Amino acid sequence: MIEIKKPDERLARLLPPVRPQPGVKYIPSQFVLPFEQEGKLYLFNNLTKQCVEGVLPVSARAGEGCDDLIAARFLVPEDKDECALYNQVSALLRAMNRKKGLSGYIILPTLGCNARCVYCYEEGMKPVTMTPETVEQVIRYILDTHEGDKVHLSWFGGEPLLGVRTIDRICEGLREAGLDYKSSMISNGSLITPEIVKKMTDDWRLSHIQISMDGAEQDYNSRKRYSADHDYYHRLMENISALSAAGIRVSVRCNVDGKNWDGIPRYLKDMAEGVSDKTHVSIYFAPLFDVRAGADTVTMWQKVVDANPLIEAAGFHSTSNHGLYKRLRANHCMADSGRSAVILPDGRLNLCEHCPDEGYYGDIWRGVTDEAAMRAFSRTDVTPEKCRKCPYLPDCTSFHNCPNIQNHCREVRELLVRSELPGLLKQDESAPAEESDPNC
Repeated sequence: MIEIKKPDERLARLLPPVRPQPGVKYIPSQFVLPFEQEGKLYLFNNLTKQCVEGVLPVSARAGEGCDDLIAARFLVPEDKDECALYNQVSALLRAMNRKKGLSGYIILPTLGCNARCVYCYEEGMKPVTMTPETVEQVIRYILDTHEGDKVHLSWFGGEPLLGVRTIDRICEGLREAGLDYKSSMISNGSLITPEIVKKMTDDWRLSHIQISMDGAEQDYNSRKRYSADHDYYHRLMENISALSAAGIRVSVRCNVDGKNWDGIPRYLKDMAEGVSDKTHVSIYFAPLFDVRAGADTVTMWQKVVDANPLIEAAGFHSTSNHGLYKRLRANHCMADSGRSAVILPDGRLNLCEHCPDEGYYGDIWRGVTDEAAMRAFSRTDVTPEKCRKCPYLPDCTSFHNCPNIQNHCREVRELLVRSELPGLLKQDESAPAEESDPNC
């Protein structure tokens, strides 16, 4: 067995090598994904994240030349309940990550927005904005509940840049209290000015921003539906360049579906010409939620995967899917991590910014008021029967109430994982196999 990539080091500690047992019939693990690259055959264990060069037998027994594959869990006893093993491992990793306090806060200064995106899941919500009294309590809540010497603030909305004064005051309050922090933001990017960029770097300590776009100019304008008639399409490219020049990482999320995909080459050409500083800029395509839940989701995801070279050809970094081969994730989002809280504009506490009503469990004045609701919302101890034998189970969230519904999920996961496996082999050209990216 020639090892190409070592297993996740945490898994290596939790799951020591198996000792082959005489008389036991071993079969391929449900988590093993065979693949071929440049004429060679490889095996990737999607649970342990280990990769080896070789071929799996249909079955084997101890002493028949496959003991190394048995020891590394590429072959397992034929009656092994691997879903139960995964659940045990996942629970242990969660316990290892669990802390008493919080390390991250997703803060919504306002639910108001200057765009009226046709796909917005917040449509119809009352555009509540934080009051000065709520802002002061947010500061106290963070100071009372954080753990460690540094916290991460994530600004969300609505459009968070409609709440500049709120962001200013919260950051000022944390500095006055001597608490170190860094921040990130999800924004449509239209309200960024040179003054805002200076605030981001000097006061907000912003290291990363995700900016949403919707394809070429005509698609962008028809889908964003801004309340003011400005050329935001080209202004956004100038803003992205200014952010990059200031050293802020910019992830441009281009939302796509079958109606705007034909305009993507034009969009990339415009971005290549309009963004003068591409140093810290990456682009990725994200199928809209109705596409993910629809019948054509696999077709759209295939287009997304195939478009990565076009992004690089335009001079931008390509954010290839999710680094799915690198590390087993204990938590797939902040809602099931137990280490972050969403703070809504009215001071309510929530587990997920995409579920402002369903995930409510308390507020910033009283803290947690409904522990049962909090546990029920992020329940992770039940695996649906249809998922128990899936080889991609370790890549899916086990978060019980996740709103990110995806049709044909197994086919999509197979496409995403297998599209990344060649990169697993390339990483050894520049880095030792034992190094892993803490992509969590």
